[in-house]
Amino acid sequence: MQFQTKLLVAAFISLLMAYPVFAKNIAVMPFENITKDADKNWIGAGFAETLTTKLCKVKEVNLLEREQLSKILDEIKFQKSGLVDESTAVQTGKMYGVDVMVFGSYQVMGDTLRVSARFVDVETRKVIDTAETTGDMADIFKLQDNIAFSLMDSLKVVLGEKEKQEVTVNPTEDLTAYQWYSKGNDAFNLKLYNEAIECYQEAINLDPKHADAYDNMGFAYYRKGNYDSAIEMCEKAISINPEYANAYDNMGVIYAHKGDFDKAIEMYEKAISINPEFAEAYDNMGSAYAKKGNYDKAIYVNIGKDKSIAYTKKGNYDKAIELFEKAISINPEYADAYFNMGLAYDYKGNYDKAIEMYEKAVSINTKYAAAYNNMGSAYDDKGNHDKAIEMYEKAISIKPEYADAYFNMGVSYGQQGNYDKAISCLKKAAILGSKEAQKYLTAKRINW
Repeated sequence: MQFQTKLLVAAFISLLMAYPVFAKNIAVMPFENITKDADKNWIGAGFAETLTTKLCKVKEVNLLEREQLSKILDEIKFQKSGLVDESTAVQTGKMYGVDVMVFGSYQVMGDTLRVSARFVDVETRKVIDTAETTGDMADIFKLQDNIAFSLMDSLKVVLGEKEKQEVTVNPTEDLTAYQWYSKGNDAFNLKLYNEAIECYQEAINLDPKHADAYDNMGFAYYRKGNYDSAIEMCEKAISINPEYANAYDNMGVIYAHKGDFDKAIEMYEKAISINPEFAEAYDNMGSAYAKKGNYDKAIYVNIGKDKSIAYTKKGNYDKAIELFEKAISINPEYADAYFNMGLAYDYKGNYDKAIEMYEKAVSINTKYAAAYNNMGSAYDDKGNHDKAIEMYEKAISIKPEYADAYFNMGVSYGQQGNYDKAISCLKKAAILGSKEAQKYLTAKRINW
């Protein structure tokens, strides 16, 4: 069948008019299988994943990372058909600073693949425009290329020759390997990690140079808690593609969970040296510094490709804050970075500044229960127990089973001398599994 496609140029005109200056963070959601043929479910996950990978090659584009996308899929209770609750997805996407969300659906008719895409403004929640592209199943990579190039053209992103070439690079040229890889992505999105690993391995068996399959398999192992195997897979991905910034970032996350923060920071530095605009890597590295112990020696940290700075670590919170600020300068709507910066100020004892950061986090994501809880703790540290209780109540209204918030509120009531309410909150926290609350309740004497 002759390759035919309706390119997205006209469909993106209104998007271009709405955003004359490009500074956008984009999230590509798994595409919905409207034919309901379960054997074709892999197409939706694969199409979205590969489109994301292609767009990541463009310096002026920030794409939502896998870990953040997984949180959105958790929130919307992602289904195997690829069905996405757009309203909830957009609401959750906003907390990660997403400006435009790409939703789509596809239909397979014999050897023909028809893909429809729609673009949603996260701020207004309005559909900016829709588009459709059609071609042979064997031309699936061309369909993805056309969508990627059309999106960049309509957003006035001028690609250099190297970027144009990189966008056309596919995860594999073996269509069967790509199918297994996409099946792995579909299983990963559904938290079927063992199945995902098996699918990625099948892809690698067919194409041993499939770096993306190694990287994704590493993240699946990470989700299973098998950190050593996860690191091994990421290292294999990097041995194939030494410029694989996401693989370095993923390896940093894994090392951080192993408690090896020095090694984690080394990985984040490498990710940033490849991609100096990697907001998530800055945020992750900031968290790693905040979690390290105290040392009285100078430490060097690479910022960007060439620049190095020396500093003397004092609890690492100042360095952590610097990195969170860098992440926010890249993505001003990065709620998690504001939250993490609030934690760093909290640990430094600067409660006013901590509260300011938590407030910014909840202004971006009004459902950020942890930020309300931490803001309550900061108010408690300032001695403002009424305001602290107000924050804990907001946290609990968002997350009714929030044991830590009940525990903190119980302590706050106790500090006010309202022991009946304090005991009530502590009992609720204990029922929800708070060991600290259980200790309080079993203590012979409670020092509020």
